[in-house]
Amino acid sequence: MLKKRVSIILLFSLALMLVPAYAFAAAAPVTITVDGKALKLTQAPVRKANATLVEAKPLAAQLGATYAFDAKTKAATLKKGSTSIKLTLESKTAYVNGGKQALTLAPTSVKGYVIVPAEFVVKTFGGTAVWDGKSQLNISSPASVEAQSKQKAINTVKTYFSALSKQDAKGVKSAWLPASWSAEDEEDMLQLDGEAVVFTVQSAKVTNFTKTQATIEAEVHIDYPSPYLIDEIYVLAYTMVKDSTGVWKIKQENVEDFYYDLSTEPVETTEAFAASVNEVVDQLTDNLNAENLDEIEGMFAEDSIIAGAMIDFWSYDFDEYDTRYTLTDLSIIGADEQAGTAEVYVAWDAEDEENEYPYEAVFFLVKDESNNWLIQEVAEL
Repeated sequence: MLKKRVSIILLFSLALMLVPAYAFAAAAPVTITVDGKALKLTQAPVRKANATLVEAKPLAAQLGATYAFDAKTKAATLKKGSTSIKLTLESKTAYVNGGKQALTLAPTSVKGYVIVPAEFVVKTFGGTAVWDGKSQLNISSPASVEAQSKQKAINTVKTYFSALSKQDAKGVKSAWLPASWSAEDEEDMLQLDGEAVVFTVQSAKVTNFTKTQATIEAEVHIDYPSPYLIDEIYVLAYTMVKDSTGVWKIKQENVEDFYYDLSTEPVETTEAFAASVNEVVDQLTDNLNAENLDEIEGMFAEDSIIAGAMIDFWSYDFDEYDTRYTLTDLSIIGADEQAGTAEVYVAWDAEDEENEYPYEAVFFLVKDESNNWLIQEVAEL
């Protein structure tokens, strides 16, 4: 009899050795994180039916919501902005802004603490809740989700300008809603072909935001490769919308402001150098008022790229209008006296029979072999 009993005990012991250790391990306690930080709770969360019941009051606080409990109706009310959630203990029916919604797990009370289905509450307020498959529910608050979404919208604008700098036509088009991309946009892309223009988003901020639409204000600097082109700064407003896959796209672009990245503060030069520059600008002003096209053409360097266009412009102006140019400002903003070059900001008041308007330009001057100033290029402002 004793021998038989010993055999049974040995068999039972052997069976125990074959059972995995985790079969006897207690279930790991459920933990909750909100925006990467552990949520401090008095009552432990409960996980079942693919839902997590979490203490309502501290959860609401971390989501930026208010919490109230009516002991008579046994109903908890959580509010955030224009969204109100009403949850009744032991009921699988929730009310969101008065409308019924079904719950997979009813809220309840444990030791006097109300615990509610966290996933439902978080998602209703605009956050996200992801179960890690083991013992942790990771929550992103509505504020965090909104901040991430805003950054994604801004990143779309930044990606757009990065693609422009790289002349990546596919990348540029992918930043826009297909319905908003036009033949004119396609033509603008072709004009950039071969030009090493650099677009830099200096700053960007979201000025209006909903879950599906946003407005972004961006300051964009445009740097041109040619020393004879003035870099530009644009303040642009972008209307952003989400496409069918939830990705932010550009719907519309508006120019809010524009100015040149140009300082008109004068640089130091010798008096003789400054006087010679003033003299050539005075000469140009006199020739403009005298409508002396031949003299003006002779003031340009032979290899000037802009000369032809400027002569055509002034020829048209002389034929169609009787314009009077009055010099209002002259500033040498760049100079190399040894090399014989100067960058000159010039402003005139131009007045014809119909209008009076400012005319501004930067003239790039070079000295020829005879030490005479010639106009190399002109950047109209």
